[in-house]
Amino acid sequence: MNRRLAFLGLGILVLLGVMIAATLLYNSNTNPFKGSVISPPWPAPEINLADHNGQPFTMSGQRGKVVLLYFGFINCPDECPLTMAHLKLALDSLGDRAKNVQVAMVSTDPARDTPQALKGFMESFNPTFLGLTGTTEELQKTWQDYGVAVEDGGETHSVYIYVIDQAGNVRETFLPNSESSDIAADVRQLLKGK
Repeated sequence: MNRRLAFLGLGILVLLGVMIAATLLYNSNTNPFKGSVISPPWPAPEINLADHNGQPFTMSGQRGKVVLLYFGFINCPDECPLTMAHLKLALDSLGDRAKNVQVAMVSTDPARDTPQALKGFMESFNPTFLGLTGTTEELQKTWQDYGVAVEDGGETHSVYIYVIDQAGNVRETFLPNSESSDIAADVRQLLKGK
């Protein structure tokens, strides 16, 4: 009787092991992304702000591009510049494909993030990066739509980079300290239409 139970138990363990291995193999083959995947993807909320050049910026106007969206402020001592540096490296590695990617940072400190200050900050990383600002009400709506809590003059803000595909869907997020090579690899996948 004990021998029969031992074989049954061993059989169950082998079956569980095969199921776990198959699940891991399936997930590694069906999910080529390195960021935190949002499944199912959700439509990126519309944004109606102005970029640091005074031009209107809407999320719907970015269709056809992959958008890397971040919420931060220019007086941030570490996380915001680190994030922009990682995004710069990611775009640099994309070569010509970078023209199909838009990096945008929504200000969480509208009192100090003037268009001129945003322009200097963003362009110090890449001249195509855009700093977005607007009235307090416009910014508060955008923060709320993306689940970003802002307090203390911008110092408390989201820690996510939102990755929005060419159809306008939020596909995944990255943390600011994510490897630029991982961000670039996922953007390449999205640019291929995955």
